[in-house]
Amino acid sequence: MKIITRKQLYILATLLLLLLVWHVGQRLVILLPSRQVSVSPADFGVPFEELWLDAPAGGGTRPGPVHLWWLPAPKPTAPAVLYLHGNESTLSTDINLILSLWQAGFAVMAIDYRGYGESALRLPSETSVYIDARLAWLRFLQLTGKASRRLLYGHSMGSAVAIDLAGHAQHLDGLIMDGAFTSAADVGRAMTADWLPLSRLLRQEFLSAEKIDDLKVPQLFIHCTADEVIPVELGLKLYGLSTAPKQQLLIEGGDHDHCYQAAPERWRQAVRRMGGLS
Repeated sequence: MKIITRKQLYILATLLLLLLVWHVGQRLVILLPSRQVSVSPADFGVPFEELWLDAPAGGGTRPGPVHLWWLPAPKPTAPAVLYLHGNESTLSTDINLILSLWQAGFAVMAIDYRGYGESALRLPSETSVYIDARLAWLRFLQLTGKASRRLLYGHSMGSAVAIDLAGHAQHLDGLIMDGAFTSAADVGRAMTADWLPLSRLLRQEFLSAEKIDDLKVPQLFIHCTADEVIPVELGLKLYGLSTAPKQQLLIEGGDHDHCYQAAPERWRQAVRRMGGLS
């Protein structure tokens, strides 16, 4: 029987440690969990309710509570939207976009995945944010029984979460993607070098390009041409892969986090059309 030497054990332990660091590092770098908590709709005089959901373990993320905001519309028949934010964001950082949806005539639910905002302090994963979004959708359906339409609005990484959720969500009437991309590997190559084999190395993949063709609900793609995080070319490519009834709102200039503010009236009209409001 071959005896494993101390040197071989050291090499094996080092390789296992590097593998662990690589997997954990991907989750930190790609999902960029944020704990930024500063404001709420109450600071703007908007009525809302705080909700909590118990999310199970998944994707290497431990179970824990998920924090949501629910901003009802004055009329229960108003269209409703579930908002899904991107990485390095929280409900607080995206409050202006959330309130803009509410002011456009929607009832709005917004979620902080585990690892973000006031939700459980956990290391999130691609799987865990999908789990949290699906739980939120079930609660969303309970609160929007009389809504004329039910939509998803995903920003940045949230667009990938919305695309995944759209493949499972019942009673979904439309999908809005703001600053969307084809895959995490494509974003990584755009930020570094296009020859890197990231498709084989990444485990947090967010493969929107492989899911979009299966979705047949009406879709709206929003992208600013000067987006400094997600190149507009990736959004255009994803739009081209969609075979559903679709619209595209390309806004000259702008940036990644505030594209809706670069042409606020065009943005408002586009999302209202998706909600059947104009």
